[in-house]
Amino acid sequence: MSKIFGERYEVIEQIGAGGMAIVFKAKDLLLNRVVTIKVLREQFVTDEDFIRRFRREAQSAASLSHPNIVSIYDVGKDGDMEYIVMEYVEGRNLKEIIREYAPLSNDQTINLARQITGAIQNAHTHHIIHRDIKPHNILVTADGHAKVTDFGIARAVSSATVTHTGDIVGSVHYLSPEQAKGIQSNEQSDIYSLGIVLYELLTGKVPYDGETPIAIALKHLQQEPVPPSKLNPRIGKELEGVIMRAISKAPERRYQTAKDLLEDLNHIQAGQPIAWFDAFQADDPEKTQTHKGMSEALAPIGIKSSAPPRAVNKKRRLMIIGGFVLLLALLVGGLWKYLAVESTTVPNLVGKIVPVAEEYLKQRKLTLDPEIAYEFNSEVKEDYIIKQDPQADTSIKAGRTVKVVVSKGIELIEFPNVMVGQMSKENAINMITNAEFTGEIKFAYKTDDAAKDSVIDQNPAPKAAWPKNGNITLTLSAGPQWETINMPNVIGRLSSEAKMILEDQNKLVLRIETELSDTSPEGVVTRTVPNPGESVQQGSEVTMYVSRGPGPYAQGIGDQAGNNPVSVARLLTNLRQYND
Repeated sequence: MSKIFGERYEVIEQIGAGGMAIVFKAKDLLLNRVVTIKVLREQFVTDEDFIRRFRREAQSAASLSHPNIVSIYDVGKDGDMEYIVMEYVEGRNLKEIIREYAPLSNDQTINLARQITGAIQNAHTHHIIHRDIKPHNILVTADGHAKVTDFGIARAVSSATVTHTGDIVGSVHYLSPEQAKGIQSNEQSDIYSLGIVLYELLTGKVPYDGETPIAIALKHLQQEPVPPSKLNPRIGKELEGVIMRAISKAPERRYQTAKDLLEDLNHIQAGQPIAWFDAFQADDPEKTQTHKGMSEALAPIGIKSSAPPRAVNKKRRLMIIGGFVLLLALLVGGLWKYLAVESTTVPNLVGKIVPVAEEYLKQRKLTLDPEIAYEFNSEVKEDYIIKQDPQADTSIKAGRTVKVVVSKGIELIEFPNVMVGQMSKENAINMITNAEFTGEIKFAYKTDDAAKDSVIDQNPAPKAAWPKNGNITLTLSAGPQWETINMPNVIGRLSSEAKMILEDQNKLVLRIETELSDTSPEGVVTRTVPNPGESVQQGSEVTMYVSRGPGPYAQGIGDQAGNNPVSVARLLTNLRQYND
């Protein structure tokens, strides 16, 4: 029997594995769709701080909605296993495509670059930084549609205990200089990593490589990249300029926003010039400057920016040692700064409105995180806090921010119409479930001419605003209650009148035939099968024969000229109207 997570997601097969998670293809049994599930590895599930960060970042990323971003559907826990449910994308990751097809053409690269940049721009607009842009995290479908995955999750991973380094080797080739220094990453960090990806698409190689992750990180800080056109002369000069600007070591020389980068990619695709291109080529201090950054940081311990050939190995060892020393110094400095701040206790904010929570935090020398999350909640009234992080009574340093989740109240959504076309009970339940209603569905039965078990009434009414977890009542047809009756006598009546008597009043299924008659006027019933007075079951078929003439005619009755004799049928109709 296959594994089912959360009593909802049935595993189909394993499709991947990384340092953080094992990836499965699965079926959502509730919504009947294929999804991707990432299940955290065992070494992470015991780290409560990491799990809390992981859930928070995943929930934040779930707010993103963009055609080039893999959607996050759910975050859950099954036993000891933490998992995240994502959109399933039929395709391959960009690293596999690079290995097989790189270098790509200018047009292919620009097409992919525009899609990836659009995804990054959307995330940055929502104040979410990816922090781990690399080909492994970009999926491409067979028709060339790119989707970026794992938004926000890299932040949780980067904060995890230093023993979890399974993905470091794969990410260091795309690491920004500020990330290599341990400085807080920002939008420009994602742009740098994207620039490295574009470099690799056009050349088939990353600009910096080495024997160890630290050696590669140092090259991001010290070494100038070989212009990609040296490796692939077919690269357009302006496209090369865009890449070189994106991977500038100084963040202020890079694109300041993904929107700016996307605009330049659009210009290149449209054959339009880029305004800054000539000035950037003429005034690029990174082409002539000596290696700064890490070299200057390591100077106090005797490492120079250059060395004679026979000292290369020694220099490499010293650089690695120096890197560790610098990293240790940064950690110690940060720790000392952290310890010097006084501690305070987090107040209980659950059940309070935001202005009151801000006042409580101010009294404890804390602040409210301006990025307030909102969730529908059927138990907590709108505008009241339902969650907080850190939790109440937690001891933290003064000056820190506290995140809160505020209730949006009961979620009301439009209820579907399940009475269309005598819909079956099963189809009605599927429609209600697919509309994401989760309340209990109750059933009532009523005698009706509709098909048995078809929906003949519903509460709530079609298109009514209804709580997602509100109770639902469907009235189903119990089928018609037929009786045995005597065949009514409709001989001599007009066919329209007889039809109403047989079908509407006596619930018979009527078949009408016509026949010639010299005794009955046109349109009058001549006979029935079965005969009048014979037993017949309601719901069964009977046959009614109607005269199509010529029939008898009244003599001497006509217009003033003696023409147009009036039919007996017409006379009968006039007599009935007179008697009425």
